[in-house]
Amino acid sequence: MAKLLDIGNLVLVQQDSQRVTWQSFDYPTNTMLPFMKLGLDWQTGLNRFLTSWKSKDDPGIGNYSFQIVTTGYPQAFVYMGRTILWRARSWTGLRWSGVPKMTSKYFDVQFVNNQDETTIMDHTLLNLSDPKVFSKMMVNKSGIMKWSLWKETRWVEYWSALQELCDKYLNCGPNSYCDPYNVVTFECKCFPRFEPKSSHDCMRKKRVSMCNNREGFVKLEQMKVPDTSIEHVDMRLSMNECKQKCLRNCSCMAYASANESEGGIGCLTWQGDLVDTRKYPDQGQDLYIRVDAIV
Repeated sequence: MAKLLDIGNLVLVQQDSQRVTWQSFDYPTNTMLPFMKLGLDWQTGLNRFLTSWKSKDDPGIGNYSFQIVTTGYPQAFVYMGRTILWRARSWTGLRWSGVPKMTSKYFDVQFVNNQDETTIMDHTLLNLSDPKVFSKMMVNKSGIMKWSLWKETRWVEYWSALQELCDKYLNCGPNSYCDPYNVVTFECKCFPRFEPKSSHDCMRKKRVSMCNNREGFVKLEQMKVPDTSIEHVDMRLSMNECKQKCLRNCSCMAYASANESEGGIGCLTWQGDLVDTRKYPDQGQDLYIRVDAIV
């Protein structure tokens, strides 16, 4: 028999065993609701992701999607076809790094990454004291990610992606970061001890020795850390152990905490170019950039 559950999930149930044989939450369209999972089920191979509508009135599959990608350290992206438009970055233990407002009291999004699944699920309704408040996340017909709250009688937009120049994927070139909060002018800035290579890229300054030559790190605060698609993570390491690991590897360019909870645990390290990084005004992560001893 078919049942429409109170959370909005349409399920098919075997009457004798009450076992769920199919559920609509496994096949989302453009909207994520509380208790709906997005991501990959490693046991069945099921991959749940959002796709935009063709238009406001046509629910056919549009050009945009929001997907969790498991290569490297898992991240979430908005795509136009196969082209990346926006990166939410990886899970920090509290939120997606690229979505600072997820630390609000209104949201309780949980991330699971183990041998069974790599998924996110919104538990918002479990924690809200006001049962009239309801949340949804959707990708619209133009590829804009929106997070909205239902309050009393209407949807109120709480946050959206791709509203700033710095939100666009690779708006600044490799080894630079996007800083929209310069009071004089917007600009892409090279990381410490890097210099412009072209109008978009930065490179290490010449005559800099970066291998076992008393080098250290410069901390950049309130950052969206670089793309982790091909990077390395070790959840067993403390931040001090992460620093030492990066120092021992001459090709290690930067490191950061993989999980912001408990004061910072786990170790993310980057080798090669650092891409798609930006500055936030009041939230974000600490990113440690490798520099030579003369800084």
